[in-house]
Parts: sequence; C-alpha cells; structure tokens
Amino acid sequence: MATQGPNKVIFLLVGHKSDLQSTRVVSAQEAEELAASLGMAFMETSAKKNCNVDLAFNTLADAIQQALEQGDIKLEEDWGGVRLIHKAQVPRSPHRKQPPGPCQC
Repeated sequence: MATQGPNKVIFLLVGHKSDLQSTRVVSAQEAEELAASLGMAFMETSAKKNCNVDLAFNTLADAIQQALEQGDIKLEEDWGGVRLIHKAQVPRSPHRKQPPGPCQC
C-alpha cells in the first residue's frame, strides 16, 4: 500500500496470507529487514482470519493524516492523491473489533 503527495510518499509493506505458514517463501524477519532498509513499516495480514487487515489500513491512514498535519503532504487543487473528507466517526461494530496487541496469525 502506498500514497503519494507532492512532497512525500508513504509506504507500508504488507505481507498477506500469513495464515499459509506452510507455503511461506519470505520470512517475517526478511520482510522486516527489507521494510526497515527502505524506511517503511511492515505488517503481516490474513484476510481469511481477519488478522491485521483493519490495522494495516488504519496504520497507513494514520501516517497520511500525520503527514498532512505536519505539512509533508499538501492538499492541492486538481490533485487526486489525497482527499480530506470531514465526516462524523462511525462506530465500528463489535464483531469486527480486533483484540489489542499484535496479531498471532
């Protein structure tokens, strides 16, 4: 996942299908080292187990919001990379809530 602004690009390296341990080709440590060498965060996800999917999206969205607040990304007319939409927070339904702490996918 990535977003690009006029002055900054924000990346999150996402390892998917973490539930398929038997077919793993890249270790989590290798992926973490690659992400660190490229200056980005790393996270493993499993859509099948609903593990870290929301967290990956929220992590990237929070990084974008922080970059906007710090002026690293500027909203400009006719630029479709980031659109800021102000609307009320919608409470999440309890059945989709993920437990606190790191996922054990």
